[in-house]
Amino acid sequence: MKGYMKLVIHIGLHKTGTTTFQTFLHLNRKTLLKAGVFYPEMGEHESHWVLPNQLVRNNWDYVEDFMRTNFKAAKEENVETVFISSEDFELFLFEGFRASQLENLSYRIGFASINWVCVLRNQWDYFNSLYSELSKQKVCLNYATAGEAILHFGELSMNSKVYKWRYAFDYDVIIERFLNDIKGSFFVISFDEFKSTKFLGRTLIDRVISHNSQINSFWNSQLHFVEKTNIRGDDTTIEIDYLSNFLGIKMTKEIFEENKSTFLPMIQNRLGMIDLVKEDLHKRFKERFPEISRKFNLN
Repeated sequence: MKGYMKLVIHIGLHKTGTTTFQTFLHLNRKTLLKAGVFYPEMGEHESHWVLPNQLVRNNWDYVEDFMRTNFKAAKEENVETVFISSEDFELFLFEGFRASQLENLSYRIGFASINWVCVLRNQWDYFNSLYSELSKQKVCLNYATAGEAILHFGELSMNSKVYKWRYAFDYDVIIERFLNDIKGSFFVISFDEFKSTKFLGRTLIDRVISHNSQINSFWNSQLHFVEKTNIRGDDTTIEIDYLSNFLGIKMTKEIFEENKSTFLPMIQNRLGMIDLVKEDLHKRFKERFPEISRKFNLN
């Protein structure tokens, strides 16, 4: 439809293949453009994480400039869809007023419709993958305490000087609240579906591309594929990282070997504590989130 511009915002969640997916989109921007989809550049970054960060800081000059610039660029390319992706938008599930502010700005700029897209993962798998990932982020976390927090609050949250993160687990309640705040459409893809095709995220890309002929043309093009990134480490490596975070040091192989007699019992103790609670936590996750898992096909 000539003059019609759609905005699609992919909000993660975290640990649903976002880094691999965004790298693919970034590397294939020109081919996506031929298929009618404009994936904005953001410097050297593959995702658009700066956008939600600036929104949280209420830097509306930056946000408006980014949205206007890319709306205009997409219009000049004669495409119908602008596609934005960042898992840091997960915070907006809890702070729906920010999503509403972004929508209002986008409509004012000229977007005709807004579609929010969310990839959901089985909560137990999400928790364990997130626990692994956060070990790389200079965070100090206790496995049992984090699991109990999720069971009690339906989320895991943490703050830094530059941003705050809230990881959603009670999907039904959190999404229902979010839907009351937005005007645009919202659709969910299960992580199993998202990764079920030969290429991670093809289901979503096919949905974003407007016309079947463009879909076929895109996948028949010479595309740049990427290896899976952010692969989960083994349990011992994860606990070494957490120990490093706690001590405030960069754990090199040399430092570990020099202090092995001290470090190893600490790591083994943490692994032992995890073994003690893991089975019970898993059972309680299943009890806490059964209807949600069935509703979104996350089993």
